[in-house]
Amino acid sequence: MDERRQHLGSSHPSPLTLLSLWLPVILWAGFIFYLSSVPHLRFLDNNLWDFVVRKIGHMGVFGILARLLARALMGSTLWPWKRIFAASLLLTCLYASTDEYHQSFTPGRHASAVDVAIDTAGAWLALGLRP
Repeated sequence: MDERRQHLGSSHPSPLTLLSLWLPVILWAGFIFYLSSVPHLRFLDNNLWDFVVRKIGHMGVFGILARLLARALMGSTLWPWKRIFAASLLLTCLYASTDEYHQSFTPGRHASAVDVAIDTAGAWLALGLRP
C-alpha cells in the first residue's frame, strides 16, 4: 500500500483533515477575489514596470492557487499525480476566467483573455515543480 493510501486508509479523510486541506484554497481564492476588487490597482508609478510586476503577480498568485489545489486533492483523493495535475490546472484556469469576469465590474479594471492565459501558465509552471 502506498503512503497516500495508508494516510487516507479505506475511509474518507476526517472533516478536520479536509478543512486543513481545503481552507487554504478557499482563503487564497478569497485573496485573489479581493485583489480583483481593488479599483485602478497599481503597484508602481512607472507604467512599464507596473505592467511587468502585475503580470508576474498574475503568474505567482495563480501558481500558488494551483499548488494549493494539488495539495488538497492529493490529501483528499487517491488520484494519481497526472489526474491531480490536470484537475488543479483546469480548476485554476476556470477560477482565473471567473476572476477576470468579476474584475470587469471593478472601476479601472477590465477582463482579459491574455490574463487568463498568463494565470494558467503560472499554474502550469508551479505544478511542474511537483510536490
